[in-house]
Amino acid sequence: MPLVVQVAQYVCVAAGCGATWRILPVFLARHLWRAWKTVERVALPGAAVSPSAAPPVPTRTRCRWRSRLAAAARVLVVLLAASGGLEFEAVAAQVGLDASRAELVRSYAEQTSVVHGARLAAVATVAHRLERGIRLM
Repeated sequence: MPLVVQVAQYVCVAAGCGATWRILPVFLARHLWRAWKTVERVALPGAAVSPSAAPPVPTRTRCRWRSRLAAAARVLVVLLAASGGLEFEAVAAQVGLDASRAELVRSYAEQTSVVHGARLAAVATVAHRLERGIRLM
C-alpha cells in the first residue's frame, strides 16, 4: 500500500452551489476510509486474509463493521435479483430476502470464485455499479 494516496476532489463551479465530491481509488471502501482488505480481515467471519502492517482498527470500529455485516441485505438482494444478470439472480435466489450482508458476500464469493481479501470489494463494486448510493457497509 502506498504511504500517500492521491484523492481527486472536485468543486462545483455554479455560483453559490458549494458542492464537492471526491473520486477514491478502487481499493478504498467508500465511507469507511480503509482498504477493503482491512475491513474484510477485521470484520468478516472466517476471513483468511493475511495479517497487515496497517495501524490497528479500534474496537468500536470493529464492532460497527461486524454489526453492518450482520444487518439485513434485503435491499442488496432485491437489487441483484432485479439486475438482469443470471449470476446475480442466482446469488439472490440462493440467499433469499432474509439473508445478512455477510451471507450475501459469502454466497457471491462462492458463485463468482472471488478470492479472500477481495470479497467485500467485489460485492460493493457490483452494488455501486447497479445503483449508486446503495452501500454494502
